[in-house]
Amino acid sequence: MSDGEKTLIVLVAAKQELHNYLRDALAETNLALLHASTKEEAVAVLERLKTQIDLAIIELELPDLGGWDLIRQLTWQPKKPVKIIAATSVFPEPFFGKVKELGVDEVVRSPIPPEAWRKTVETVLGKNGNAL
Repeated sequence: MSDGEKTLIVLVAAKQELHNYLRDALAETNLALLHASTKEEAVAVLERLKTQIDLAIIELELPDLGGWDLIRQLTWQPKKPVKIIAATSVFPEPFFGKVKELGVDEVVRSPIPPEAWRKTVETVLGKNGNAL
């Protein structure tokens, strides 16, 4: 990514509310947030923009496409590595290690405060101390 380009994040979540929440949490950053809410949308966006996506935030409890399956698909393909944050409101913390074993960079229990989302995204993107 060159200077001036926005960092591209794809949010894969069934509910528009999570997209709105993240959009507000990441406001005033140099991030572009796309939302995919169905299996078809997620696969199409990820395939079409695979070399441009910097981060995927994936809800583990997707109704028609398990977030687990999507994470496996992203981490097992020899494409440009996509950093991944898995979000869950259901799974207990003991499962977080299993999710990380799949190649996920970070697991968060949602909901979390907006500042925590910003710090998590900064950390995963390797921009510690740098404004997004």
